[in-house]
Amino acid sequence: MNKDQLDITNLHWLLQILQNIEVGLIVFDRNYDVKVWNGFMENHSGISSVAAKDENLFRLLPTLPKSWFEYKTESVLKLGIQAHCNWQQEPHILNFENTRPFTAESDLMFQNLTLFPLFSTNKEIYHICALVYDVSEEANNLLKLKTISQTDALTQLFNRGHWQQAFEQEFLRCQRYEDTASVIMMDIDNFKPVNDTYGHQVGDRAIQLIANIMLESQRETDICGRYGGEEFVILLPKTSLNDGVLVAERLRKQIEQTSLPLGKDHNDEQLKLTISAGVAEFSNEFSIAENWLEKADAALYDSKKNGRNQVSK
Repeated sequence: MNKDQLDITNLHWLLQILQNIEVGLIVFDRNYDVKVWNGFMENHSGISSVAAKDENLFRLLPTLPKSWFEYKTESVLKLGIQAHCNWQQEPHILNFENTRPFTAESDLMFQNLTLFPLFSTNKEIYHICALVYDVSEEANNLLKLKTISQTDALTQLFNRGHWQQAFEQEFLRCQRYEDTASVIMMDIDNFKPVNDTYGHQVGDRAIQLIANIMLESQRETDICGRYGGEEFVILLPKTSLNDGVLVAERLRKQIEQTSLPLGKDHNDEQLKLTISAGVAEFSNEFSIAENWLEKADAALYDSKKNGRNQVSK
């Protein structure tokens, strides 16, 4: 036999490679019945290749988005070309557990997917091959970087830049759908004397205390941010002015009732903090998002002018 020809006895090497590579490999026919199911798929699905053989793909993987996957497959069958899906389009195509859950941004594996046609000897397409790549490490690194770029380091609230983007998007949404939303602007009362008397470390702890109370009390849809220094902002989608005032008032009372322990360096003193807040509701009269924020800022100024530790609208 010509040495350049593949020795048929060594085909078992190829089968071993396909069984052991760290890539999911599925071959299925036009009815979505599975013909090949490799070791990666066995390990992460808990279904053996014997059990998967000739079973319907969607019964084997009930969380696989059926209509989306069929659309992708049909394009491969019609055009005879590859189709790709990035984890940023569909983060968890297959509902597999992440192999590194303690350092991950998600308990589920992030995956890329490639589908390509398998041509028969008569150039017809009877089968599709799906390759599933675990890209959790790459995805987690990118998500962590994204979180860092959006977050204020001291408070873990959204930073001003990211909060502003969310605010402007909400402004456009309210304009487009004639919906309602409110925004709260607030800052810590008499904050400069805190820094002057106790130092900036205590000042930072005071800011962190307010931020923690905000995070613990926020609703799922609220978007809390540090606007700068001792000033904070909260975006309240689908919230009327009166309901926004109630949210701000609850927060004001909670902060008023919470003390910051200063420790032995300050004779175990308990620092009392208060905030002033202004609330403004979206209006079609605002030509730009900044007008909305300016109204909340004007309400905040009223709270401070009228004695602080209060909410104005």
